Amino acid sequence: MKRRLTVVYLIISLLFVSSCGTSKNDDELGDEAISYPLPAHAIRMIYADYIHVEGKVDSVKGIFLIDTGADNLYLDTIFFKEGKFRYRNLMNYKIEGIGNSYQEIVIIRDSVNFSFGEKDYKTTFVPVMELKPIGGDFIDGLLGTDFFMNSVLGINYAREYIILSDSIELVDVTGYEKLPLEMVGTSIAAQISMNVNNIPITGKFMLDVANPSSSLTSLYAFKNNLGTKITNKERFYTKYGGVGGESAGYEFFAESLTISGFNLKNAVMGYSTDTAGMLEEGDYIGILGNNILDRFDLIIDFPNLNLYLKPGDNFDEPFIFNRLGFGYVDRCETLGGWIVAGLYENSEAERLGLKVDDKIISVNDTPVGEIPYETQTNYIKKIDRIKLVYLRSNVQNTIEFDLKPLITPF
Repeated sequence: MKRRLTVVYLIISLLFVSSCGTSKNDDELGDEAISYPLPAHAIRMIYADYIHVEGKVDSVKGIFLIDTGADNLYLDTIFFKEGKFRYRNLMNYKIEGIGNSYQEIVIIRDSVNFSFGEKDYKTTFVPVMELKPIGGDFIDGLLGTDFFMNSVLGINYAREYIILSDSIELVDVTGYEKLPLEMVGTSIAAQISMNVNNIPITGKFMLDVANPSSSLTSLYAFKNNLGTKITNKERFYTKYGGVGGESAGYEFFAESLTISGFNLKNAVMGYSTDTAGMLEEGDYIGILGNNILDRFDLIIDFPNLNLYLKPGDNFDEPFIFNRLGFGYVDRCETLGGWIVAGLYENSEAERLGLKVDDKIISVNDTPVGEIPYETQTNYIKKIDRIKLVYLRSNVQNTIEFDLKPLITPF
C-alpha cells in the first residue's frame, strides 16, 4: 500500500537548539521547564523555538515535537534502536520534506501505542527516520495532526503548557478571535496577509508549530519576482533543512503581517529557493511558523476547523533578525558539541571561516555542555560579542565577532 507522508519542519533561519547539558531521566522535562502553576488538565511543555512534550511509545519515554505540518507519529532512529522495540512488520520507504532531496526510511507496520497527558493513540504506520541530525539530541520523535483530529488543542507559549479538550464547548474562548481553517492534505492552513516593500501578499499559509520560522514557497516567490522586488534581505543555506536535506532561501522584514485582524509590524519572513520538497510549491503560498505563532495564545479546534487566537505577552515585542549568522543543532549527547547546520551568506561567522558540520565546543569560554537546553536561546540573546571554539577534522579553531542583526527594517 502506498501512502503519502508529509513532514514539514526546520528551516535554519532562527537559532535551533536541542539537548546539550540536559540529561533525560524519570522526569525528562525537568521542574525548571515550568515557572508558573499549571491550569487544570494542562500538560507542561518546553518551548524553545519548538514545542517539546514528554510522551511514551509502548511504555518507552521520549521527548516529542508537536508538528502540525506532519500527519502521523514519527520516531528517530537512535530512539528506536535504544528503545529496543520488537516490531516485526517493517518496510522500506522514501520520504520528502523541506529540502531538495529525500530520505530513505523504515516504516513500522505493526500496532504502535503512543500516549501523553491523558490521551492515548494507536497507529499502524509509523516512520522511523534520522531526526536528531536535523533537530538535535533532545528530539525522539514527532507527533502530527492525526493525534489531534478529534480534539481541541490549546497552546500557551509564554507559560509553556498545552491543554487537550474533547470539544470547543468545554473551552473558555473569551477574548479570542476566531479564524476559519482548512485542511491542506493532512495539515491545517489559514488565510494570511502581509506587505513587503509595498507588495501586498495574501494567501493560504500552512500553520506549522514544528517550524521556528515562516516562509513563502519557491513557486510563489518565482511567479511574483520577489527575488528582484525584495532588496533588503539575507540568503541562508543549510545542509539539514529537513527530511529533504539541503535547503536555502532569503529572509527579510515584512512591514506588516495580518492574521485575523491582528497586525504585526516588521515581522521576519522568508522565501524559499528550493527546487523540491514542501517549500517548493503546494496548495498554499507559504508556511507560518513559531516566530509568528508564538506572539499569540492559540486554540486549534480541529473538529470544526477553526483557530482561536489572542495576543500573547510578547505580541508587541520588536522582531530581531538573526544575530549569530549561523544555525546549529545540539548534538552534545551523541557527538560532543553543537553542530553547525547552516549559515547566512556573507555573515561575519561565514567570513571568518565557520562552515557547515563544524563542531562548536565552547562559547565565550563556556563549554557548550554546560549551557542547558532550556536556556540556550536566552544565553545568546544576552551577549553582544561571541567567541567560538570549534573543531574541524579534529583541528581546533577559534573565531570571535560582535553580534548584531544582519539586517534591520527600512
